[in-house]
Amino acid sequence: MKNIFLFLIFTFSFSSAQNLIEDSEISQNAEEFGRISVFYDLNSPAEFYRLKCEKPGYAQFSGGEDVFKESLFRNMKSYLDSGVYSVNGTFELIMFVDKTGKLQNFILKPEVPNSSLLYRDLELVLKKIAPTWVPASCNGVPVDSKIRQKVNFRTDNFDI
Repeated sequence: MKNIFLFLIFTFSFSSAQNLIEDSEISQNAEEFGRISVFYDLNSPAEFYRLKCEKPGYAQFSGGEDVFKESLFRNMKSYLDSGVYSVNGTFELIMFVDKTGKLQNFILKPEVPNSSLLYRDLELVLKKIAPTWVPASCNGVPVDSKIRQKVNFRTDNFDI
């Protein structure tokens, strides 16, 4: 009897801790969940800026252009944070390759809101590719070069 009495006191002591919540309070605390998907189209060929010499040799990714596009696509899918920025349209990724075949820098055109975050993520993507390029040459002498790759982004937002 004593145990039952203690049990009832114990259970009823927690009943006052529960309050009735109005529907308006529930909707104010609700968060909307959505999903963002980013699609990349790399079908356009890599374009090389013209070298002004008699026998130009343009920079090449070791393994070829298809290997470069495949690794770029795979790393973009892994490292681009689609929840931070919404990118739509065709962008130009201009990469600068030096005389030794190392990727020095890149430019992304056009600028978009939060483009600094997109730029940071693309920098990580290009570092993960392990950029080993055969440098461009002019008359057999290695020179600096620029390569332009068009990337078509499409962002789809939808609720879960």
